[in-house]
This record gives sequence, C-alpha cells and structure tokens, in this order.
Amino acid sequence: MAQDFINKLEKRIKYFKSALSSMKMYGGTPELVRGMTRFALQKPSDAVRKLRWKLMKAGTDIDRLILDFEKFKLVVDAHDEGIAAELALDHMHEPFGTQILLSILREGMTLVELGANIGYYTMQESCRQNLARIVAIEPNPLSFEFLSENVRMNGCSHISLHNVGISDVDGELPFYISKHSNICSITPRDVYERKIDVPVMKLDTLMEREHIDHVDLIRMDIEGHEIHALRGMMETLRRDRPWICMEYHSPLIDEAEREAFVSTLESLDYELKCFTFRWSDYPIFGHNVVDRRTLIKTGNLREVLDDIPKQILLLFLAPRSTAFELPTL
Repeated sequence: MAQDFINKLEKRIKYFKSALSSMKMYGGTPELVRGMTRFALQKPSDAVRKLRWKLMKAGTDIDRLILDFEKFKLVVDAHDEGIAAELALDHMHEPFGTQILLSILREGMTLVELGANIGYYTMQESCRQNLARIVAIEPNPLSFEFLSENVRMNGCSHISLHNVGISDVDGELPFYISKHSNICSITPRDVYERKIDVPVMKLDTLMEREHIDHVDLIRMDIEGHEIHALRGMMETLRRDRPWICMEYHSPLIDEAEREAFVSTLESLDYELKCFTFRWSDYPIFGHNVVDRRTLIKTGNLREVLDDIPKQILLLFLAPRSTAFELPTL
C-alpha cells in the first residue's frame, strides 16, 4: 500500500515537472504563472464539482438528465462523474478546442467521429454547418445508448451510428470501463471499474462496408489508442487527405508509439497546423484561467511531442498543402 502511494506520488511529481516545463517553453513566464494557478486550484475545483453533482441528485433516483444548449438538447447519464457532470454544472467541455474545430468546418463536409461518446461534439458539429454526413463511432455500449438517443432527439438524419471501436485489426479487443464515461478506453488504465470485450475494426474497413467514398475531417478522442487507429485508416488518409483533429494522450503513449505516430504522419506529408494544452481547456470552478491571445500554439509536430512528453494535447493536423489561418478565440 505504501509503495503504491509512493509510485503514484512520483508519477504525479513527474507530471507536474513536465507540465511546468512545457508551459514556460510554449508561453513564457505568464503562461507558467497561469498554469501553476490552475494546478493549485484543479483538485479543489474537481472536489467541489463532484460534491455539487451529488447534491444535485440527492434524494432522487433519476438516471438521466436533459441538458438544454443553445441549438440542441443532450441527454446525459446521471451516474456519470465525467463529461455529464462537467456539462451539467459547468455548461462547457473543451470550449476552445470546440471553437477551433468549428472554425475548420465547411458546408458539405463529411466528418468521422472516433470516440463520439454521448454526442456532445457530434451535436456541436451538426448544428453549426450544413454538413453532408457525420459518421459517429463509439465502442462503449452505454455511451452509445446515450449517443443514439441524442441523435434521435435532435432529429439528425444525416448522422450514422456505429457501436464499434476503431483500431488496426478487425475483431474484438478488451475495453476498460471507468466511472468517467469520457475516459473509457481500449488502452489499459491504472483505475477502471470493469473490463468488457468490444468489436473493433479498421476505419478503412468501415468506410468500405458503408460505401463512404470521401471524408473531409476525422475527429479522434480514443484515450491512447491513436497510433493503432491511424494504422487502420491509411487508405482513407491517402485517398481523401482529411483534417485530423484529435486529443493526443501522451501519458498513455510510450516513446516507440510516439515515434511511429509522428513517422506515419510525416510519411503522408501531414503537418501540425496548431495545438492547445488540454489542461488549458478545462474549467476551474466553472471558468477558464487562460489568456485567449496565447491559447493556440504552433510548432513542428515531432518537436512539440518530444518537448511535451507527458501532457494531453489537442492537435489539429492536415496535409502540408491545406490552407489554414489561426482562428481568433
């Protein structure tokens, strides 16, 4: 027990050192000060959110809540301590990453959502542009149930749903279930409630099976399984040259996988158009402690991932020839 505590403490210290170093490297002293403030407040903020979430449901036996956003409604799991609590109490999830993504969308695009979860991003995308199609993919059976209900409730006939994981094989893989629905994953976690087997397939296989002949953008949030998914979509990337907007989970990716990830994208002539730190897009007591002017970063993909080996990043990648202007947040 004592050794487990020491190991966790050492891991946490390494994380903080890496985080503080990357903050100063990519934002100077002001970013470092804001980052230190965030880290000091994050645990108390999470504790308050958890308490508020419990109090909101105290004395009730509700299983679901309906949240009303500006252009859509969202049914969430009342037992979920992750994205459901965040949306119900803070009314936001990755607000700046969402704005960058929405700035890329154009009318008539076809999007693929890997790790669609309950459909927050799917609904944001559906309501902001007249898109041709959204292919929403989610392996977690419970999250998929909520995703399906949200698509039906909002009358989104152009969204197709697939209860499957995306990997570099066609078959089945273990899937780790967490109390936080948005951190369930194929990648093993230190803490999880239970493990199930889920069907998986290559994205290329799904594209062929569903007769999808063009993809403009792939959004990916799959908790450390990124390189495996990338290997399973090579034909799609070569054929369509889509945007890849993704959450990159450095703490779950080892050095060999990081090298494979970068080398694969370089071989396809993809480059990093911009990125943000995930920690800077996470509410503290319902607010974002950031400087919007310096929130969006740029850099070479290999150098950025080498410089920031322990941080979760929001990456926006596209072929080198794709025009892009940094949005104003």
